[in-house]
Amino acid sequence: MKALVLMEPGRLILSEVAVPDPAPGEVLIKVQAAPTCGTDLKAFLRGHPQIPMPGLFGHEYSGTVVAAGHGAPFSPGDDVMGVHSAPCQQCRWCLNDQENLCESIMSTKVLGSYAEYLLIPERIARVNVFPKPERIGFSQAALLEPLACVAQGIERAQPKPQMEVLVIGPGAIGLMFVAALKHLGVRRVTLAGRNPLRLKAGESLGAEPVTFPDVKGEFDMVIECTGKVEVWEAAMGYVRRGGTLVLFGGCPAGSKAEFDTKRLHYDDITLLSPFHFGTKAVRQARSWLLDTEFDLSALFSGERSLSDGPQVFRDLEEGRGIKYVFQP
Repeated sequence: MKALVLMEPGRLILSEVAVPDPAPGEVLIKVQAAPTCGTDLKAFLRGHPQIPMPGLFGHEYSGTVVAAGHGAPFSPGDDVMGVHSAPCQQCRWCLNDQENLCESIMSTKVLGSYAEYLLIPERIARVNVFPKPERIGFSQAALLEPLACVAQGIERAQPKPQMEVLVIGPGAIGLMFVAALKHLGVRRVTLAGRNPLRLKAGESLGAEPVTFPDVKGEFDMVIECTGKVEVWEAAMGYVRRGGTLVLFGGCPAGSKAEFDTKRLHYDDITLLSPFHFGTKAVRQARSWLLDTEFDLSALFSGERSLSDGPQVFRDLEEGRGIKYVFQP
């Protein structure tokens, strides 16, 4: 089968690799949609500890089951949607309702969705893969993983309808936060960024766009989605007394951020930095995607073939587009 292989940062090649054979409990799918992801862009630019090189690339997916190992929960012909990891549901963190921190959640994961076929390990197939209804397309269904990350953040932050919320960073994650917040009835959502195309997409989802850093006023909740230390630090200045700062964007390892401790303490600012997702967030994200009024089509910048892979990531590096969908 054809597959995109990340050889090293900045070097992505289209290669011919063997089609996996599913073991008991595993399923093999024909990939129908595999959207690009901000994490994959980071890996392409500088590497990522959870994405080996050289190695198969991509982790967002939806598709059709073509083979299933003994005891697998799906059969050939089933259309499915899923995420790339699943908690063990037995360790200390899982039992403490912190499945996102499961000690083995990353030991078994789906990698290689930028390919004609994708193997889904037993634990993930059993816990975090679901039937795809006909009423939603494969591209929308393939957004389950990033939307689950957003659902985890929403669950932690607990926004309320009367709040004024600022989202900083109009990438795919920031735009999904906008969509989720508006879907939950949040009165006012402001989206700050520098990319006009992405700000326009945010406006179509219900946000008030503003060029960063020209943000005026203070907000009940600020959600940072850039993963840049200087933006983490600046975001504190937009939080209203008694408000919440959600530091969602992951910064490079070893980064240090500084905050005004007097402001943090005496203004009773809540700091959150949600990571990954648990099964509750995955199911919440799926319920949003299945809602006909929850439309994320504004995120899609076009469909691409696997041979377009290197150019796609160069385009994303230059800020052209939001999410491209590989259709192997």
